[in-house]
Amino acid sequence: MKEFYSQQDLLDFVPRHEVFIGLDSDGCVFDSMTVKQRIFHDGIIRMWGLEAAEDDVRRICEWVGLYSPWRGLNRFQLLLKIFQTLGNCVAAQGFASQGQSDFQCLEKLSAEFPDIGKTLPIAALERFIESGVPLSMAELDKCRDAGLQDVFDWSAEVSRQIATISEMPVFDGVSLGLEKLREASDLIVVSQTTEEALVREWRNAQLEEFIDVIAGAELGSKAESLTRAAVGRYSLDKIVMVGDAPGDLEAAQSVGCLFFPILPGGEVASWTELLDTALPRIQAGTFAGAYQEDLIERFNAVLSPTPPWE
Repeated sequence: MKEFYSQQDLLDFVPRHEVFIGLDSDGCVFDSMTVKQRIFHDGIIRMWGLEAAEDDVRRICEWVGLYSPWRGLNRFQLLLKIFQTLGNCVAAQGFASQGQSDFQCLEKLSAEFPDIGKTLPIAALERFIESGVPLSMAELDKCRDAGLQDVFDWSAEVSRQIATISEMPVFDGVSLGLEKLREASDLIVVSQTTEEALVREWRNAQLEEFIDVIAGAELGSKAESLTRAAVGRYSLDKIVMVGDAPGDLEAAQSVGCLFFPILPGGEVASWTELLDTALPRIQAGTFAGAYQEDLIERFNAVLSPTPPWE
């Protein structure tokens, strides 16, 4: 059994079936989004001294991380979006007049941090994310930007706490679903979670036997992992990205392959549809077109770009 997987495992991938499925992990296989996001948010509040506005900060974090189009981003990209949204809320004037009177804690925080955009490492995070390097702890550690030391410490503590969870819960029906998918397709994990966490979680849940490769953030973006493993080896109408976040849809569109959504809040029903309806359509070549468009329309309706407080 491999300790970890590498880009070479993707490049050396040998097809066994006509169908290839790239499967996201958090929120698709593991019912872990809420668990991990709570750890993220606790750390954000402590690391950057936001206790005075804890309730409001949590509300912002939960929307960005779970119910917005940024759901499923790499942790550093997600942290940046949280900071940007928090900064925008704090900078907004006249909360009550804008229907935001419930952000009373943020009004107090605004008095304490009148320019929170400079207090938080927004600019440093933007530079790191836009640098083009893999968004991993190893690459972050190479940075000599003092503004990122707190980000590194936050991420290390997040990983430490997640590692203490002996086994992440799996959605009902996933184990049987993976077994059925394995019989009909080549199957890899494509995620922006760290490689170490992915391998540990799949191994602890005894699900690794159904997977050919586990590709985490260190192996590249989702589009890059799909391209390395599948493009040129399978027909594009037989390559499917299965995910629960807009980044999964974007990866599929970037590659030019199909997309099947695991709908947040409807994960069990989505798995049933994947096995009973989507897989036969993929095999028959009838997935693209009206059915694909309907799936994307249903998916986009779940995650709103407009926060609930506007």
